[in-house]
Amino acid sequence: MSPFNRVVDRVVATPDPPSTGVHNPIHDAEGADAAGYAGALVAGVRTYGWVAQTIVKALGSEWLNTGWVDFSLKRPLFAEEEVIIEVDADGSITCTVEHDQRTVLAGEAGLGDAPWLRELAKPEQKPAGQPTPPLPGYELSSVPLNEPLTPLGAWVTRDTASDMVSSDLGLDDPHYQGSETVPIHPYFVAGRMAPLTRHNFTYGPTIHVRSQIQHCKQGTSDREVLINAQIVDAYERKGHWYQVLDGIVSSDEGTLAQLRHTTIFRPRGT
Repeated sequence: MSPFNRVVDRVVATPDPPSTGVHNPIHDAEGADAAGYAGALVAGVRTYGWVAQTIVKALGSEWLNTGWVDFSLKRPLFAEEEVIIEVDADGSITCTVEHDQRTVLAGEAGLGDAPWLRELAKPEQKPAGQPTPPLPGYELSSVPLNEPLTPLGAWVTRDTASDMVSSDLGLDDPHYQGSETVPIHPYFVAGRMAPLTRHNFTYGPTIHVRSQIQHCKQGTSDREVLINAQIVDAYERKGHWYQVLDGIVSSDEGTLAQLRHTTIFRPRGT
């Protein structure tokens, strides 16, 4: 018998909130049009934020401290579309748009160490820093492989930790509310790579493709959350330029997660 429960949820995708960092043009109409999409894309990490809620229902809260997830973003998701999120008893995950059965996210999750955990590089952990402007860009032939990026830190207050769930994701979850410190949602942890890359480099539109995340400990608010990472691979596929980053998310509580993040850093035609 499977240790997990099969859970099905429904969520209506809301527009992305205004960016508080360097904006990714793929999430506005003009940038999405330049990359060949019909409208502004809902951020893949927000789709994952809704999915993570269903994973916890299926695998239990232990997943937040010792679980893993490997998901790919298959098709674009647009605001106001309703998605059906299903986590099966074997840990498989699908997130499908209700009106046309378009799969926007698929993957799997489990407890303990992920089968791919040992493949991830462990970048040296350093304090947050500021790169020297102007920020560089690069071609596929000159990707700075295996070089430590300038670490990015973010101070997460209690209000920030609560608002990212209630406002960014539109969820009413008492686990992320309270008058004292509150837990940090896995949505925030998964989303650390994108601002880190734009903290170091200049990009046009970029597209989140895949995330592999090993949770080590669920962090709590009122402290700095730090991301250290390096680019470990880059390649071309069907005209898109891809890059793969390995990173560690940490705080003064220790390592919160190890993750591998795959993104298209230059979409075909841009």
